[in-house]
Amino acid sequence: MRRDQIALQLYTVREHTARDMPATLRHLAEIGYTAVEFAGYGGLSAQDVHTILDDLGLRASGAHVPLDSWQTNPEGVISDMHALGCAHAIIPIIPPERRGEESVPRLANSFNRWGGLCRSEGVTLSYHNHAFEFAPLGETTMWDTLLRETNPELVHLELDLYWVRYGGVDPDSALRDLGDRVSLVHLKDMAPDEQRSDLPVGEGTMPWPELLRAADDAGAEWYVAEQDNPRDAFEDVRTSLQHLRGLSEG
Repeated sequence: MRRDQIALQLYTVREHTARDMPATLRHLAEIGYTAVEFAGYGGLSAQDVHTILDDLGLRASGAHVPLDSWQTNPEGVISDMHALGCAHAIIPIIPPERRGEESVPRLANSFNRWGGLCRSEGVTLSYHNHAFEFAPLGETTMWDTLLRETNPELVHLELDLYWVRYGGVDPDSALRDLGDRVSLVHLKDMAPDEQRSDLPVGEGTMPWPELLRAADDAGAEWYVAEQDNPRDAFEDVRTSLQHLRGLSEG
């Protein structure tokens, strides 16, 4: 992992982006981030956000785009990616009502269709996991169904290593099994408490040197720090960046 491959998922600072996206991006640049992954645009247009990024010397590593946006206007999603100068569009979650045995294969077909549209426009489509994908689904799991039913050339993965481990799977093995299908990885640490709470990178039990080597071997393009439940969002993302820089190759 190089330092120029480190980004921040803005969901971590969502309360701040909701109030003032430009000021939040400015503060993240001051902390030292050079790239961010979007989860909404703070009420701004993608083009306006791109202008702010350029002014601050930031890049858009990727963007989480809800499933309903893909279903209603996939061409608009891709247009936003072009406006942002962003090569990675990510489906962040499958809603509960779409997680059944019959619906998941149908959804995988939609992923393939959107992935083909993205590829034709120079954008990579990825799916971001949580832990529920690894739970039993009939005689298999949602994860195995998605991997089996999607075309690896069209549908890539943003592997959230914390949630992989939370779901009972070894993240190092998952990275090595999936290989170059992993375009991006999400990085948050796991507390040793009973709840296995999420923490800034470097403050928990995740074996980062081994995991980062496996992600390097898989050819991951971006290493994205994230927390779902930060204690102090700006201080936590500062901590994650400091630890990731210490683990980077410069």
